[in-house]
Amino acid sequence: MNTSIFKILIALLFSVKLFVSCDSENTTITDTNSQDIVFTTPPFDLLGIDAKFSKDIAYDTKERTLFDIFLPSSNQPTPIVIFIHGGGFTSGSKEMIYSFEADHIRTYLSNNIAFATISYTLLDDTGETEGVLKPMNDAKRALQYIRSRAADFNIDKTKVVLTGFSAGAGTSLWIAFNDDMSDSSNADPVLRESTRVSGVAVYETQATYNIDRWISDVFVDYGITLDQVISNPSYSSSITRLYGIPTISDYNTPEVEAYKNTVDMLQLFTADDPEIWVNNVLQPVVYPSNATIMYHHAFHARELKERADIIGVANVTYYGLNPVLYADPSGESYTDFIIRKLTTN
Repeated sequence: MNTSIFKILIALLFSVKLFVSCDSENTTITDTNSQDIVFTTPPFDLLGIDAKFSKDIAYDTKERTLFDIFLPSSNQPTPIVIFIHGGGFTSGSKEMIYSFEADHIRTYLSNNIAFATISYTLLDDTGETEGVLKPMNDAKRALQYIRSRAADFNIDKTKVVLTGFSAGAGTSLWIAFNDDMSDSSNADPVLRESTRVSGVAVYETQATYNIDRWISDVFVDYGITLDQVISNPSYSSSITRLYGIPTISDYNTPEVEAYKNTVDMLQLFTADDPEIWVNNVLQPVVYPSNATIMYHHAFHARELKERADIIGVANVTYYGLNPVLYADPSGESYTDFIIRKLTTN
């Protein structure tokens, strides 16, 4: 992706919401599930590509559990890309993608690949009690819901790539690195669907949501201590929201320790997990003196690559700004990676 798009992307990382209006006539197709699919005018010009667009499809009963979907015209079920937005789990929306990735979406549709973008429940600014598993489990359900309606959307549910930036990137990795979270005995047929995917492509990701590992692994070069992090009010407030705890004094409890293990993507990452494409090149490779640098530092990508290489998982990785520390010799782009994972066996 070019530099101008990177600049737009980072500007959106902490934006609240971007709204896209669609003024059009609607056509309704009745399906066999709980709601109709209503096709409407896309949020940007598809430039003649034969595809349909539907917005605000509910995948759960919460206010923000909605997704938009682009479906190419096809006689055969198509693969699908699912995008998860960023915003630190406290802001952002599914519409964010339209201002900087319309070209990519058109490329997928031209290659007979569907595209969905989801919103999820945000963390409360104060008094958060569930923590980061709340939005991440929403995203997991979105994947399962889309799979449960594969026939309605004419998609091949065995060919799915997850993608996202910042919080959406970390969520994509968390879903992909977990063992299959399907529950075959659940009364809800959505939750019986698989959560395994064909690949993951992420920008400006975090390597793990176990903050202890930021100290021991991600930022080991800088000698940062846990006390330095949790004593900083700007970080400690983020940590309490992350784990759904009342105060930072609850950080070292057994309950939080178990929670940290549940959201430790590095620990979850094993040899049977899918190939990853990772790009953390927007922040300078310096001591993480503020939250933006800390959350999107090149060393998050470095840690993921090191882990992938150790366990033998293929990866395409780029990280570092002034200097570039690593650029995959293949030069494979974001869209090329996604298309390869979805169109080759």
